[in-house]
This record gives sequence, C-alpha cells and structure tokens, in this order.
Amino acid sequence: MNMKRNLVGSLVIASIFFAGAASAQPSLLDHELAGTDGETKSLRERMGEADYLVLTFFSATCPCQTLHDPRLRALHEDFGSSGVVLLAVDSEAGSSLERDRQEAAKRFYDFPILSDPDAKLADAVGARFATFTVIVDRSGAIRYRGGIDPDRTRLRGDSPQYVREGLERLLAGSSPDPAETKAFGCYLRRR
Repeated sequence: MNMKRNLVGSLVIASIFFAGAASAQPSLLDHELAGTDGETKSLRERMGEADYLVLTFFSATCPCQTLHDPRLRALHEDFGSSGVVLLAVDSEAGSSLERDRQEAAKRFYDFPILSDPDAKLADAVGARFATFTVIVDRSGAIRYRGGIDPDRTRLRGDSPQYVREGLERLLAGSSPDPAETKAFGCYLRRR
C-alpha cells in the first residue's frame, strides 16, 4: 500500500514537473533577431499590432530565391497595410548582416532580412530550404508552412500562390487550404 502511494505521488510530481516544463517553452514569437533595419527585436515586437507574420527563409545564392523576389515584394506591398508583416530570415552558414543589407538593397526589399546565424528559428519551424515560408498568427501558431508557390525555375502566371491565397483566406476568417506544401529552394547550409 505504501509503495503504491509513493508511486502515485511520484507520478503526480512528475506530471506537474513536465506540465511546467512544457508551458515554460518560449513561444515562436519570442525569438529575438537582429535585422537589416538596424534593430534587434523579438518577432512579437516586430509583429506589433499585425494579425499575421510571414517568415520566408532566405538564401543569397539560391536561384529559386532570386526568382521569387518579385512575388515577395508584391506580398509585402499588397498585404503590408492589411495586418500582415513580412520578414525574410537568413539562417545560412556564412551569413552576415552586412551581406544581408547588400542583398536587401540589390533585391529592392522594402522589408528587413533577419539574421539567424545559429539557425534556431529555422530549426524551430522546420525550415530546410530557401523560400520555405510560414504564416504565424498572434498566438505564435503556424497557420501555413511550405513554398511560396510550386514554381522552381520560372514563375508561371497560372501557378497556385500558396502564401498569397493563404493570407487571403486567413484575413477572410478561414484557414489556408492547403495548410502545408513543399518548398523548392536551395538547401539552407548550416554552420
């Protein structure tokens, strides 16, 4: 009887410990990164009052990334005043804020590139390829993950625009469909 009581007591203590450990995990929005805008802020601070945060993982050397620059600029322009913040994230080995500043200027990005040198944010969302994009809501939940679209080597006008369509659906009160797709960019090299 005493052994049974000790076992039950141990299980209760373990469940309280693990529940506390699970709730102590930081939110995705708590990641703090330096950006090409000269500021180091958490994703929550960068999100501000917006309803959704779009994070697209960036590679300076990926042709698929370069191909998608016009679509990223258009997403920022079209949704920037609709409660959406778009940010690029550089999680590659050899990345630096100076190189990212040059890339942002060369690509005419009107949004910052964030430096994720240890790939902690990339690991947190499962980003392995350039152009991998997530849409995150105010609670830190990922509402969409995957490619910007299914295009690899040329932009087609009739391609599904996964991120654009996902944002439109979210802003209209529904969920992205599909909520997960494949990203076709270059592999993000880790340190």
